[in-house]
Amino acid sequence: MLNINNQEDINKMMKYHRTRDMLRVLLYFPEVSPIRNITIVTSIEDYLDNYEFCKNFTGERNDTLITKPSMKSIEGRGIKPDILSIFKEVKKNDPDGVIVLFDLIDKPSERYDRYAGVNICVSTGKGVLIEAVGQGFDGREVSKGLDRHEAFYIPWLELRTVNIENFRSYRIYKISQEDYAVSRNNRIEFLHSLKIPYEVIDDKIPKIYNDILDLVWVDIFKILKKLEGMEEEFLSAGLREFVINGHMEGKRFRPWQIYDKHRC
Repeated sequence: MLNINNQEDINKMMKYHRTRDMLRVLLYFPEVSPIRNITIVTSIEDYLDNYEFCKNFTGERNDTLITKPSMKSIEGRGIKPDILSIFKEVKKNDPDGVIVLFDLIDKPSERYDRYAGVNICVSTGKGVLIEAVGQGFDGREVSKGLDRHEAFYIPWLELRTVNIENFRSYRIYKISQEDYAVSRNNRIEFLHSLKIPYEVIDDKIPKIYNDILDLVWVDIFKILKKLEGMEEEFLSAGLREFVINGHMEGKRFRPWQIYDKHRC
């Protein structure tokens, strides 16, 4: 077992794809990260041996070493997933696969009960592309390049002046109602594949697309303003093209990961 509170474990944890991406959020944007107390368990035996420590974590993801291709996500089927069943699936897919456990600062929400999912695609020193999906969606669609409902592009030197009054002047894309109907149906089918009843999902995802709510952008503006002042820090760390990805928890934007832009 590896834990973020053990300094000697951190370098080992940085050798895993998704764990590294979550640790980057804590490093660069700790004030908005939803994640605390990140822990890696490497096997069912490791999990059971440390069960008293592990049993109360509120979040989980599967992961593997960065020397291998990133594992396909094993999608969560609810707020309290069956860790042992997920582990069996992880090990079937990749013998080096692990489960990353972590605590969340917010009460976990259902996947259909969020205002938006957002990618902040950063080209350091050049500009920022924001891609977002609306109510009933989360960060999955934009992080995997499956869908987007709105997109905005902001030149680097204008990051400091972005606010709710001028933000939509930077919009470069808005989905049509016809395309949104397809997007909505795809989202419903995905959520239903996680054993969520159609009648629950149908009530949560709007049938007509409306602009993403202003409250979604409040925390994102804070991130944008901070980005400009971190240009040298990002460049020295080799982060020239990267993505900050997350979704809304209640009225707060919570970024889960910072990953290289080739995954955008």
